[in-house]
Amino acid sequence: MNFIFLSPNYPDNYWNFCDRLKKNGVNVLGVGDAPYENLPQDLRESMTEYFRIDSLHDYDQLYRAVAFFSYKYGKIDWLESMNPYWLSQEARLRTDFNITTGLKHYPASAYDDETLAKNQNAEGIICSYDAVSDSHGEPLFESMTVWPETSLTEDHEDTGIVYYTCPGMPVKLRTLGRKTLKALDAKSRFVHFVFKRLTRTQEGYGEEGDYIAIDTDLCPAGGYIPDMMNFAHSVDVYKIWADMITTDRRFLDDRLQTASELSHHTGETEEDCFSVHASRKEGPVYVHPESRIADKFHDVIVMRTELPESAWQHIGRYVYTLRLRSQHEVDTFIRFLHETKEDEKV
Repeated sequence: MNFIFLSPNYPDNYWNFCDRLKKNGVNVLGVGDAPYENLPQDLRESMTEYFRIDSLHDYDQLYRAVAFFSYKYGKIDWLESMNPYWLSQEARLRTDFNITTGLKHYPASAYDDETLAKNQNAEGIICSYDAVSDSHGEPLFESMTVWPETSLTEDHEDTGIVYYTCPGMPVKLRTLGRKTLKALDAKSRFVHFVFKRLTRTQEGYGEEGDYIAIDTDLCPAGGYIPDMMNFAHSVDVYKIWADMITTDRRFLDDRLQTASELSHHTGETEEDCFSVHASRKEGPVYVHPESRIADKFHDVIVMRTELPESAWQHIGRYVYTLRLRSQHEVDTFIRFLHETKEDEKV
């Protein structure tokens, strides 16, 4: 199987997709604008060959790169970037090279743009339905991530980013996510559908507890969210996706299973937990120093990353990822991380 991966170096963690494909016996071919010598070693080792072009915006250069690989290795079976920015380029290349897998038309949406834009104004908590679907548009894997409505500190000061992947998913969101998969004809995809759960009944939007769509991405969530899914569910979503590409199944309980066989695996297991991703911005005077955070939560912190100084003011110096067992533990950590001296005065 020949698989062309566009821009395989972005985001940083997407080399894992290439790695799992290679481990499944796939011939992985990369096309991108980064110099080969600047690519991470893990990514280099995951590809058979890399074709550098000046810009992925230049369709002629993309076409020549795919034509080169097609001439050298034979028919191209798959072409993906896993990035919403390049979906239209992907679709055009698939048509021109008669690649029968993947999207042929983009954009595709189950909701009109006006509705999605309108729903942005509703009061609610943002959450996502993330899934890997098989060739029939049935989910092999599902997950939910939440972006809290406000900070948990008293004055709701903008102290940093917070979002978390949940151990389970409400039936209402699961049902809506699956309906959206079907409406988009999202077959053999890793998708990221974003909704708002209404926190009160609102005319023109729905009842409290309803979910309304605000975005539908036919690619994975960005940043660390794929890794957070791994931490939350004790899985390897990169392998789940690669197994879908090569077998149209998911490996679970020591065997490959179809989506219909997996249909009873919708409940939480003892291994499922919350995976929290949080930072705090430079500027506010915090009650708890960084050293205290690392000390108090050391047994549940799975990643602690120091960001470039240019990101300290709008994201924070450190980004934490933790595995926590309950919503109470999640809320306690967020309060502890973001509590400021001003909160103490309230």
